[in-house]
Amino acid sequence: MATTNGVAENGHASTVPLGRYLWERIHQIGVNHIFGVPGDFNLTLLDHIYDVDGLDWVGNTNELNAAYAADGYARVKNGAGCLVTTHGVGELSALNAIAGSMTEQVKVIHVVGQTSLKMQRNRMMIHHSIGFSPDHQMFNHAARAFRVAAAEIQKAEGAAEEIDRVLRECFVKSGPVYFFVPIDLVDVPVPSEALQTPLNLEPEADSQAVEYASKAIMDTISSIADAKQLVDKLAIPVYTSNMGKGIIDETHEHYVDIYNGGPSRPGIEKAFEQHDLILILGNLPSDTNSGGFTRHLPPNTIYVNSHHVEIKGWKTSSKVPLKAVIKKLNELASSAKIPKVENPKHKLSERPLEDDRDSKEVTQSYIWHRMAEWMQPHDVVFGETGTAAFGLPDATFPKDVNWITQTYYGSIGYATPAALGADLALSDLTKHRGDPRGRTLLVTGDGSMMLTVQEIGNMIKQKLQPIIFVINNAGYTIERVIHGARCSYNDIVPFNYTHMLQFFNMDESEANKCFHKATNKAELEEILAKDSVNNPKSVQVVEIMMDMLDVPWRLSTQIATRGPEAVKEMKEAGFKVRDPTSTSSYWN
Repeated sequence: MATTNGVAENGHASTVPLGRYLWERIHQIGVNHIFGVPGDFNLTLLDHIYDVDGLDWVGNTNELNAAYAADGYARVKNGAGCLVTTHGVGELSALNAIAGSMTEQVKVIHVVGQTSLKMQRNRMMIHHSIGFSPDHQMFNHAARAFRVAAAEIQKAEGAAEEIDRVLRECFVKSGPVYFFVPIDLVDVPVPSEALQTPLNLEPEADSQAVEYASKAIMDTISSIADAKQLVDKLAIPVYTSNMGKGIIDETHEHYVDIYNGGPSRPGIEKAFEQHDLILILGNLPSDTNSGGFTRHLPPNTIYVNSHHVEIKGWKTSSKVPLKAVIKKLNELASSAKIPKVENPKHKLSERPLEDDRDSKEVTQSYIWHRMAEWMQPHDVVFGETGTAAFGLPDATFPKDVNWITQTYYGSIGYATPAALGADLALSDLTKHRGDPRGRTLLVTGDGSMMLTVQEIGNMIKQKLQPIIFVINNAGYTIERVIHGARCSYNDIVPFNYTHMLQFFNMDESEANKCFHKATNKAELEEILAKDSVNNPKSVQVVEIMMDMLDVPWRLSTQIATRGPEAVKEMKEAGFKVRDPTSTSSYWN
């Protein structure tokens, strides 16, 4: 008898293999690509991917890269990403990337193919295990702090319900989830009737608490969509953090700038701290998101966090999700009496003139603003942990640019495989939703790229078209500015990027056209004017030569918050350090 998603045409409930049920549900919540690496304990799971129409397998070079790619995919889709690993070695290899997704609240689904139930019960010394009487669940236990929920499937009964529960938790709590599937349960039948009902992914909200909290916020504001719509309705000055960059259109009339405590643009810190009431949507006060903890907030700051609201020391229950509060605020803002507040950006001085502005070389003070001018609406921009993550936030982006960087977790090497996932997600959004096809711009350093460079080969294999800017500054410049500026531990083995694309099996003639190198500003301008770079049809690599002791002012200023000794070390090494109290000078 024919079936649709496992339900017979006569309407009677039927069954599907557990593995297929899992993939059907994952596909239903918006995932169209599965990342991962095949292994002996996940192969039967992978077979069932091909049973689901519209679900594609994207093999990665290793499990860490697969998890990074799933993270990038999830961020661009504004949904979930998914990867598959095998027992032990695979799931542990992915754990660093999963930890980053947990830290930054990214919805990543990690499916682990486990050893059989018999192997687990008998504590068999199966490869990928540890010890003479191995606990096959020890890797599962190791990951408990890095997920918001998990389905530890040990029998067919109730497995479908567990799958549904955990997928819902992934969205409600916005974080990684795990599915542990023993190899001998993949093909067991489970009821498929539930597949006919879409999962409810909305967080449970206490409507009375949401109403009360929202009214309290509006009452407080009166005494002095989405977030973008709320900005229009409130018509008050809007600042952002490094992590929140790009959420609000930076050309919007109410947008001011990034407020990052001491390492803020001259005049911003003073302007921000003169406001007597601050409304924060999503508070994440890490050192890299608060200028080394130099951000100052007034006592009556209102915090609207993921699942609760804080107003003047009063805190709601945990059933007050940010999404519901913003929706309610949009309703209330129309009738609220909101005071007129002048936007301080009109009184700010111009950006300081850099002392190297006339240099013919590509400098940190030049490149980030130039790249922002070159960006287009709908671009997805990755700033790898390093100079890019501190330099690009200083530039004003065009409207509808999606900025992605690991501001808090900061795992170098993240951005390259994440860009792979992002470019696939952009294709998904164009194909299935009709969104404009933006470009994926990856800005990485020569040091960071070495960790995960293999995924460029996968980009070529998948016929993707990211534009990869490699900042070649002879090693780990972000570490040099912290300590050991000229020490060998901050050097790397240099790559000859001229051969990279061909090495990853791009045709030689095509590879020669797709590789570009800039040793000065004039050469970079020529590259940025090329149609093949502006409208890429395949992977483009742009190598940019820069001085190893040239860093963004935001980076050196943040390091300076560590105290006089840090400033002294930077100056002695040859780094420029801006005086945050001045609008035009550097410390001598």
